[in-house]
Amino acid sequence: MEATTAASRAAVDAVPLRANREFRLLWVGQALSDFGTSMTALVLPLALLSSGYSTSATSTIGTAVLVTAMVLRMPAGYLTDHYSHRRLMLVADLARLVTVATVAVWTYLDRLPIALAVVTVVVAQVGVELFRPSQNATVRRVVPAAQLGTAISLNQARAYAAGIIAPAVAGVLIAASLWLPFAIDAVTYAVSALCVLALYRPLRRAEAARSARPDGGAGRTAGRDGTREAEAGGEAKEAEPSGGAKKAEAGGGAKAAPPERFLHRLTAGLRHVVRDPFLRTLAGLAAGDNFAFQALAYALLLGIGREHNGAAAVGLAMSAAAVTGLTGSLIAPFLQHRLRMQTVMAAGPALAGVMLALAWYTGSGIAFAAGYSALCLLTPVNGAVFGTILATTVPENIYGRTTTALGFITEILQPLGPLTAGLLLAYLSLSGTAAVFAVAFTVLAVVALLMPSPPAVPDTEKATA
Repeated sequence: MEATTAASRAAVDAVPLRANREFRLLWVGQALSDFGTSMTALVLPLALLSSGYSTSATSTIGTAVLVTAMVLRMPAGYLTDHYSHRRLMLVADLARLVTVATVAVWTYLDRLPIALAVVTVVVAQVGVELFRPSQNATVRRVVPAAQLGTAISLNQARAYAAGIIAPAVAGVLIAASLWLPFAIDAVTYAVSALCVLALYRPLRRAEAARSARPDGGAGRTAGRDGTREAEAGGEAKEAEPSGGAKKAEAGGGAKAAPPERFLHRLTAGLRHVVRDPFLRTLAGLAAGDNFAFQALAYALLLGIGREHNGAAAVGLAMSAAAVTGLTGSLIAPFLQHRLRMQTVMAAGPALAGVMLALAWYTGSGIAFAAGYSALCLLTPVNGAVFGTILATTVPENIYGRTTTALGFITEILQPLGPLTAGLLLAYLSLSGTAAVFAVAFTVLAVVALLMPSPPAVPDTEKATA
């Protein structure tokens, strides 16, 4: 039986991702959804401006997105750990489909009201926060550990590809009619929902079959891709985090301890991050990286955009950054297996620091934009490395809450980025601002090199022997 099980696991690991039906369905559905979402993000402000709203009123949709993301980030992780991933992804897709379709119809019939635009972006962000951790947990379940880095890189690549293609397509569609991009976005959500519906059918049968094996226990499975605890049916199994209420031992006669309070369960992932030295350091460093990245993006937008022909230069710089981001996603699997994690984390800030120092010395806007592109090149590599570490080391029963807690911590400083960029440009020239960023990214690179090593991946082969 053990030999047969080992052989079946080896066969699963040998299947390439392009032949992994579940991963392929999820990737295709989300590739189309990312494309439609990127179009809507570009067209929605334009639709409001064409309806006569001011730029200040139009900017409220950005604030609504940010507030929604910060409020829902950790609750979404709790829902991921306690409820069906399939249902959460379906709810996210269908809710976004309805709101975007409503915008398409309304735009076709009349001018778009700003209240509907705000509701749309709020619902869209709710969908993102629900879908993303459920998708990550699903990828962890259907992809072997040896292929997780490649899978995460491909997921990042589709987002960058959408960022390159969607603006051009949106421009063509807007020229034809303003409602068309919204209608196409609604169709992409429908396709994504159909892919999610198809995704879990084979997975549920596989889980049921494994739970029926003599060595399957109470529906638990283990393999070289890491321990996977799941109920027959493929849904996430709720388990108590460490330190929570425990059931009385069989035959002990004692009553079960009272259930944990909701707040304690909600913050299980946050407490896991705080207690773990590696995750704690990673969260702090990533928060600094994200803040500096956001500030640099706005400094590029405002600093170069205010110059002669600045709009065209900014558009070219952003397109170049999207191309480098896509390139980084494609080379991530190669680099993550050949470089130390600390080297990967330090490479982006270090390269950006060099380019920004050159921008300070020469006053070149091209060098300034190159610093931003350098970060976009290596950010996907960081994402692949850390996504793999989290997927193979964090307990499954708190995986959703841990990843969303990390997201909350690492993005909490981002709202200060645009303000910081504005203040720097108000008192310094573009080259002086480049000098400040060069110092900041150099410090971040040094801190990254001093990070502790990630925890070792559990040896599940020994655990199941």
